[in-house]
Amino acid sequence: MKAILGVAVGLGLAMAATGADAGQKFKIGHVLAKGSQFSEAVRVMNEELERRTAGRYSIEEFPASALGDGKAMLDGVKLGTIDMVMSSSGGALAQFNTTMGILDLMLLFRDEAHVDLVLDGPIGDKLLESFKPLGVVGLAWGENGFRQLTNSVRPIKTPADISGMKIRIAESEIYKKAFESLGAKPFTLPFAQVYPALKNGQAEGQENPITTIVGAKLNEVQSHITLSYHTYAPAVILINADAMGDMSPDDQKALQEAAKLGGKASRKFVRERDAKGLEALKASGITITPTAEFDRAGFEKALAPFYAESSKVFPMDQINAIKNAK
Repeated sequence: MKAILGVAVGLGLAMAATGADAGQKFKIGHVLAKGSQFSEAVRVMNEELERRTAGRYSIEEFPASALGDGKAMLDGVKLGTIDMVMSSSGGALAQFNTTMGILDLMLLFRDEAHVDLVLDGPIGDKLLESFKPLGVVGLAWGENGFRQLTNSVRPIKTPADISGMKIRIAESEIYKKAFESLGAKPFTLPFAQVYPALKNGQAEGQENPITTIVGAKLNEVQSHITLSYHTYAPAVILINADAMGDMSPDDQKALQEAAKLGGKASRKFVRERDAKGLEALKASGITITPTAEFDRAGFEKALAPFYAESSKVFPMDQINAIKNAK
């Protein structure tokens, strides 16, 4: 009998040890495909978290909306049914946390250096803090990229060039109002339907990061691209507050450090892919209007009514703090 009890106790200890060795695994969801910039962020974050916690924690990726669409995943993290999510600005994220809508304003950021200065500084930290009342912790900033304008009508250099143009946009009320201020005719459409819509003329133009344009082969059904850098789409890595609260202070610090490195990895990924994508666009024969020929000052003037309306939601001092950061 003692021998049997000894075996049972031994098996129990072995099973407990195996469980401890396996550690806790956080599930993270996002809407992009496996191998995307979000995947790169998760890969680096997982490696760093495992290393920094000696395997006590790891992260399992669920890409391509496997855990639901953008809104469902954000709600899931808030409720605790999903551990983590990586979500891009625009649409669902701004609806989930209205404070984030300020980042969707057109011509808010000048370039990547400006983005890094803002998001990695006090302004970015304050925006991450705005998730706390929602029961969610903002861990770090990643990247989806700067959006560029393409169309099949004419080169876009001035606001007059975009007037009356049917442009497919992401599902964002802020994007919609900005393009309407410019005289365009924006409308939303699921991304899977963008290529055929451009091909059959339902849409004359669209706006997306270069990596997305090349990846979806939208240049096949568009004759012009303007390197407008008109809207920047950051991404944020979030975790349920209770899930993080269950970690020791040292492990929480490890997670935050790992998330920041993952976010930076996604930025590097996007910027390298955009550079390669631009070379692919040049080779494809599409007409490219360089940034130097995009009348940014003219567009800013045309967007004055849009900014006046936006300032009712986002105080102008906050908008200017971002626009003028140096």
